Amino acid sequence: MSGPGTKILLLGASGQLGQAFLELSKTDAFPIGWILTPLDREQVDYSFSEPVEARVRLEKPNLILNCAAYTAVDRAESERDLANQVNGQIPYLLARIAKDLSIPLIHYSSDYVYAGSGVQPHLETESLAPLNHYGRSKALGDEGIQAAGCDYLIFRTSWVYSHIGNNFVRTMLRVSKERSELRIVNDQIGAPTYAPDLAKYSLQALMCALEMKAAGRAFPNGVYHLANAGEVSWAGFARAILPGKSIVGISSSDYPTPAKRPLNSRLDLNKFQSTFGIRPRNWEVALEECLQCLRLREDQDLHG
Repeated sequence: MSGPGTKILLLGASGQLGQAFLELSKTDAFPIGWILTPLDREQVDYSFSEPVEARVRLEKPNLILNCAAYTAVDRAESERDLANQVNGQIPYLLARIAKDLSIPLIHYSSDYVYAGSGVQPHLETESLAPLNHYGRSKALGDEGIQAAGCDYLIFRTSWVYSHIGNNFVRTMLRVSKERSELRIVNDQIGAPTYAPDLAKYSLQALMCALEMKAAGRAFPNGVYHLANAGEVSWAGFARAILPGKSIVGISSSDYPTPAKRPLNSRLDLNKFQSTFGIRPRNWEVALEECLQCLRLREDQDLHG
């Protein structure tokens, strides 16, 4: 299925990760002859299962790449049914379709499926114990995919940002122009993950998985942690984005939100690295690339 004419159906094309895949598809890193077919919410409504199933089956893809997600963590506390539908029911539906069509499904999950206790990086074998409804909805999706019986790769990631879309990096850059001092949570620890890296590494892993199957080995179905390497607090991340800016670290209790966040979002990357032979780069290196991209775009906007 990995030869010329391979059709990849990309759901969630307008999001940060979906856009990263679209950019990646225009480079030499994308397999020759693969056709990326993007769909976003304007073309298919993820809040209803029937149109999603009809459109996916109509497209007859060779692989489903699901980047669609309900990501409004705080709003999920009051929009539970919608979060369950998009993050739980749709992934299960896609997995059942993938099983019917005998094609793989690639899906993205979250560090928020864990309770976030302790200081050790989470392992994929840990029990799921999300602290908020967003995490519960993502856990539903993970469990549904694993129960459906298709070939699948689930990549659990953390703190995704990009040079496009709404994210922590762009928010910090914007609010820093309005305030002399920023108060940022410093007791939540994780790894900021650059969306283009997430797309690149997961594509490399997918190619490796397909090569395994082509060689007569089993497709490496499973959950894998995939994020940039290293760890930092949100306050530390803000300081890296805005060197020289006054950043005051505060506790999570000083900044209450509708959804409780895990304090420990560290993810152990060893399973991903040992299975696919890929070592993600450090978050600081990825951040600098993102900032350079944003500076370049700002310069282009200023000078036409």
